[in-house]
Amino acid sequence: MKLLLPALCLLLAACSNDQGMGNDLAATAAQQGGEPMRPGVRPVRIGEGGPGFQACAYTARVVNVGSTEQPTLPVRQAPFQEADVVLQLPNDARLFACSRSIDQRWQGVVVPPADAPDTDCGVRAPVASARDYDGPCRSGWVASAFVRLTAN
Repeated sequence: MKLLLPALCLLLAACSNDQGMGNDLAATAAQQGGEPMRPGVRPVRIGEGGPGFQACAYTARVVNVGSTEQPTLPVRQAPFQEADVVLQLPNDARLFACSRSIDQRWQGVVVPPADAPDTDCGVRAPVASARDYDGPCRSGWVASAFVRLTAN
């Protein structure tokens, strides 16, 4: 009985394929003959504070961009570095911070048009329940390190 378990483990190891374990998306895609996997789209949620609060709790400004390494802040479709970029924001751009990623590294934001930065984008009033943002302005995810929150 004591030898049965190790023998079974060796048998299973011999039958397994030769692919390694891990999250190397480029290697996996290359083995499958396709492109690297993309994280897709994760909509920004509004109304997470409940019906007694504004749909987006904070106004915010983009900070600490403008260097040669980071000339603008990319707004992404999902809270991942690999997600597609939907627009770029310069330093001091205004936006509404509506939600955060679980790890707190990403802010879900709604961005007013550059030519009308005082537009409320439909997020200053309360909403009945939390939902995905589908308003008139663009939305996406930015790295929290480049956002300075202010009260609404």
